[in-house]
Amino acid sequence: MQAFTALFQFLAFDVAWAAAVWGGAGGWPWLGTLPALALLVLHLSLCRAMFWLEIRLVLAITLFGILLETGFMGAGLITFSGAPVLGVLPPVWVWALWLGFASLPNGSLTWLQGKTGLQMLLGLVFGPLAYWTGAKMGAATMPTASALFTIGLAWALAFRAIMLLADTISPRRPAAAGIDLDHGAGDTREGK
Repeated sequence: MQAFTALFQFLAFDVAWAAAVWGGAGGWPWLGTLPALALLVLHLSLCRAMFWLEIRLVLAITLFGILLETGFMGAGLITFSGAPVLGVLPPVWVWALWLGFASLPNGSLTWLQGKTGLQMLLGLVFGPLAYWTGAKMGAATMPTASALFTIGLAWALAFRAIMLLADTISPRRPAAAGIDLDHGAGDTREGK
């Protein structure tokens, strides 16, 4: 993946994240999901050589994320705005966040493969920051500041697990000369 494409994808995820959170906060959860779905389509179009492996990865990460969010909800760490799916699962706009986020490990975050400490540090810092920002935007409520600490610890482990899923299900390796990734060329593990 070219550096420009990686930067574009990362910025596109930021836009998709904001749209989903605003949709959740404003009572338009389905409208807020559209940018995340567009990001996912873009990512999959860039991964044509590994399409089926990448579909499996996206589904695995999304399922992992929904279980994580359900655990946070069940533990009373966070309450999301909007109707829960099936009465117990996070609202649809949270699902969209995970679909969009699932495009990042083999997209703009591939350079993090093999950097366990950095993965955990980024999860520890940016995981709770995203929840705090979402709560400030009105898409969620958190009962205490200690919830952020707990979410941070969980995200340190979760982000590492997500990157391991990516490396196991649909591996990509950063090129020696930089971020330029060849999505699947030379890889004998075709996802058919």
